Amino acid sequence: MLSIRLHKRLSTFDLSLQLSAPPGVTALFGPSGAGKSMTLACIAGLARPDAGRIVLDDLVFYDSVARVHLPPQQRRIGYVMQDYLLFPHLTVGENVAFGLPNMHRRARQATVAAMLERVGLAGYEKRRPQDLSGGQQQRVALARALVTQPRALLLDEPFSALDGPTRALLRRDLLGLQRNLNLPVIFITHDLGEAYLLADQLAVLVEGKLLQCGAPAQVVARPVNQQVAQLTGSRNFLGGEVVAGSADNLTVRVGQMLLHTPAAPDVQPGDSVLLATRPERIMLVRKDAPARGESNILHGVIVDELSDGATCTLTFRADEGQRLTAGAADLEILLPVYVYERLHLATDRRWTVIVPREAIQVLQRDAVNQTQTP
Repeated sequence: MLSIRLHKRLSTFDLSLQLSAPPGVTALFGPSGAGKSMTLACIAGLARPDAGRIVLDDLVFYDSVARVHLPPQQRRIGYVMQDYLLFPHLTVGENVAFGLPNMHRRARQATVAAMLERVGLAGYEKRRPQDLSGGQQQRVALARALVTQPRALLLDEPFSALDGPTRALLRRDLLGLQRNLNLPVIFITHDLGEAYLLADQLAVLVEGKLLQCGAPAQVVARPVNQQVAQLTGSRNFLGGEVVAGSADNLTVRVGQMLLHTPAAPDVQPGDSVLLATRPERIMLVRKDAPARGESNILHGVIVDELSDGATCTLTFRADEGQRLTAGAADLEILLPVYVYERLHLATDRRWTVIVPREAIQVLQRDAVNQTQTP
């Protein structure tokens, strides 16, 4: 278990967080400049916190009270940075062996060969980094970090410079390695899909503060506030007032509509709340679908759209009497291109939509003043 409690004053904010990383992958997720890379630097010993305590199992890396600050070489941490930092004048084998200066030559060669085979680069010992692809360089950096048998592994956006197919392949490789190694891995990424795929634990960091930490599915489904909801893909934010509630449900007045939502702790009739819904959770009702006793039904038109070739984002405006906002539109809806084409949405613009009750997240009330509309 890697236990981190640190405080460090930076130029624009204070980095202050407490985090436990068990064996498995913990993804540090958040916008640029949130303090993610500085957190890794403090763990690795490349930067010194102003206060706190960092412990891996029974080894204290840093303790401001006890005045302990181990140098990086005594921490047994594997660290792969964004640009890999391979030595261009050394061969692949020499790069991987760099952390094994005291090992006998034959044992070092055997260890390096075994590690290169593990990362899929058997026989590459004599090549130079500049002769490798980006994905191969990343594997060499990972082999160099693992060959010393680290007690924890730190990865600072190691896949960010790679093309899509290579990135997908290396993600699978990392998952396989982690299952075999069974050590704490802290992984920085800006890619929510990557975090969801790789992480056992998702830690959302914004301006030096840990906003939420938990299983990826839990964080995405139940964000604690609007910042986390936005970062994890919610785009529809609606302010409203609770008019009725029970142990299982809330009824919330939003604009001209009453929406039914799941219950939320400590929310009473009369309270202001912020509702969030991910765009892919909003349902278009087929014209030939039988009538159902659904709640949260809206009628209106698609007023705009954007496509990246794989998905389409639709902008939906409800009819008068059902408006949710005072803006130009009410909801964003995300769906695959093949669905867009099958439903002839380019020409058929009038639709009925359902905002499923279970897809609505009732967020902390202190986020209401940040309400945004499409």
